[in-house]
Amino acid sequence: MTLFEYLAIAFSLVLSFAAMRLIAGLSYAAQPGRRYWVHLAFVLGHLCLTILVFWNLWNLRDVSWNLPRFVLALAYPGLVYFTACALIPEQASAVDSWRSYYYSARPRFFIGMAAIVVVVALAGTAVLEPPWLHPVRIPQSLAMGIALLGAFSPSPRVHACLAALVLLMSVVVLPVIFIQPGSVGQ
Repeated sequence: MTLFEYLAIAFSLVLSFAAMRLIAGLSYAAQPGRRYWVHLAFVLGHLCLTILVFWNLWNLRDVSWNLPRFVLALAYPGLVYFTACALIPEQASAVDSWRSYYYSARPRFFIGMAAIVVVVALAGTAVLEPPWLHPVRIPQSLAMGIALLGAFSPSPRVHACLAALVLLMSVVVLPVIFIQPGSVGQ
């Protein structure tokens, strides 16, 4: 077993917990009469992000690992899990209104998303060393804008636009960027 394979176990476990939280809560978040399409869009978008983060872990296969790099790289899946927990509470069946829940969890989720963007930029630069003007910075910048706007705007209209944008990014933009495992950062 290589060091990458050993460390990938930790990344995979954390991302699996995030995916399990999102998938387990999906049936509750999608129930007619209780669902809020904006929340559901972010759950689906976050599930897509979780899958794409795992897919892109292949980038880390040739890294010269040490503890600080490992901790920095593990912060990314850790924050993905944190934000998944913000979107779907442990007792998802107890949520009466996903609209009310979304707006109460909104600051925690979007600040977590902003932290993800910061960690990705820092970890990506420290671990993979891509140039600051790499094309991957475009969706990172867009994601930071979405995160900050979502964190500080209580407007349902703004959140509806952000949800539509996240769905568009999840379906169109991110799969193109992540077409091959490990394609980001090269």
